[in-house]
Amino acid sequence: MLAELGLHNVGNTRMHRVISASANGNKIFAKCEFMNPTGSHKDRTFLHMVAELESAGKIAPGMTLVDCSTGNGGAALAWVGKMKGYNVVIFMPEGMTEERKRQIREFGADIIETNRNEFLNGSVQAARDYVADKPSDKFYFLDQGSSLLNKSAWIQCGNEIAAQLEEQKEIPDYFVCSIGTGGTFSGISEVLKAKYPNIKTIGIEVDRSAPLYAKKNNLEFCHRPHNMMGLGAGVLSCNTNEQVIDEVVVVDGAYSWNRMKKFIEEEQLGVGPTCGANLYVCEQLSRAVTGKTIVTLFFDSAWKYKSRWSGVYPEYNGG
Repeated sequence: MLAELGLHNVGNTRMHRVISASANGNKIFAKCEFMNPTGSHKDRTFLHMVAELESAGKIAPGMTLVDCSTGNGGAALAWVGKMKGYNVVIFMPEGMTEERKRQIREFGADIIETNRNEFLNGSVQAARDYVADKPSDKFYFLDQGSSLLNKSAWIQCGNEIAAQLEEQKEIPDYFVCSIGTGGTFSGISEVLKAKYPNIKTIGIEVDRSAPLYAKKNNLEFCHRPHNMMGLGAGVLSCNTNEQVIDEVVVVDGAYSWNRMKKFIEEEQLGVGPTCGANLYVCEQLSRAVTGKTIVTLFFDSAWKYKSRWSGVYPEYNGG
């Protein structure tokens, strides 16, 4: 964990060339967002959201900021809040990893756990109820899933990726990335689509909760419990810009966890399970195409999952 660093250390993460998943003369590059100060990509999201809300006069230090999270976003907001002088309350479904909860509390935030059967939808409703009867000049619900500030936070990351590719004289053919709230995927894709009109974007959802995949394939959607926290909340967020998503595929959580562990052994980078999903799809793609440049993201850190290293969340039927 790098959270002793300052707010200026958010972003400008390095690009890692993935050797172990490449085949057929393809090149795979991963933007290492897990190297942000709290160990995840959500540092970008919440630093941007807080800064924009401050500029708009909607929040100011001393207030209490409220949001919902399975862990990464909660830690990021707790850290940004601590650095900028806010109190923070995080609503979280029951059953998240002890490492994530401990990190949030270490940054001085409070956690209110909600019924696991309602997953993130229950956390969102509980957060709305929490702020409903409180003074608006003292409490503010950021609501990352429904705020377009989430997506706009990722424009800078898209620009960084383009600049890093230019330095290496690479033109990307594919952008592969898991979809949670959709802000990360959409913000980056909007930049890359504008700069590289021929790029193909591939979004990834967990097979047990894939609302966008169901919509695009005229299937009935049903949310089922899974072990890919950060994905599969069971709703399509307004941050998901479907116009910049060329294809959606689904992954099995077990494959993603296994691919993560294999990658950690192969390349000695401690990435989390959703990174495993990205790697798995990049690897399948690399076996199907030749001589292409593929870009993906490494969202968060392996240490956040050590208490559930089997990949089993008993509260969620083990995925």
